[in-house]
Amino acid sequence: MSLAVTRGLGLHVCPSDKSVDRSITVRRLRRNAATLVSVHPRAEYLGDDDLTESFARAKGFSPDDLAILRISVGNRRHTMVCPPSHVWHTRKSELVELKEMANAAGRSCFLVPEAAIQRQPRLSVARAIEEAFGVEVSIEDRMTILVHMIEAGGQSSLMDCACAIQHPEPFSAVLHMVSLGILSIDGGSQLTPNSVVLLSDGAVA
Repeated sequence: MSLAVTRGLGLHVCPSDKSVDRSITVRRLRRNAATLVSVHPRAEYLGDDDLTESFARAKGFSPDDLAILRISVGNRRHTMVCPPSHVWHTRKSELVELKEMANAAGRSCFLVPEAAIQRQPRLSVARAIEEAFGVEVSIEDRMTILVHMIEAGGQSSLMDCACAIQHPEPFSAVLHMVSLGILSIDGGSQLTPNSVVLLSDGAVA
């Protein structure tokens, strides 16, 4: 955020709240929420929820007040309503009413405040996994990692998994397998070469 300062001896004028582009906050919140959903092996981001958006407008929320996403987890669909911190703290009762309206319409809605979406290091780990989506990993490399994990008892380190394969981007290749749900990694800890990698249940079934 930049501040415009009047040079010289005149008064310094601070921007009013009306000059703050709150849409940036909501766009970032939507993007980060979609990232967290996309790296979940059983979840999928489905896009907007026009019905819940219309309920939000009826409750007086503007398009820049909330990030609203339709997602699926397994075979069930849900709506995430993600309010920025200033909305969460000042309009919580209206948010609860919006959730109840959406649930009454069968949307299976839940509220996720900005602090939960932006929490680190989980968000950084999710971004790293998301960036690995486009990495190509051969069947041979996948099998090599799987054999390594089985021989290691289903638990290894990110470094050891990467060293097990001959890949131009070995760490990304391992994270690609995490994105597929074949492997799992603790998203609540900082991502390092020593991060613990686990073989997911059913990965070799």
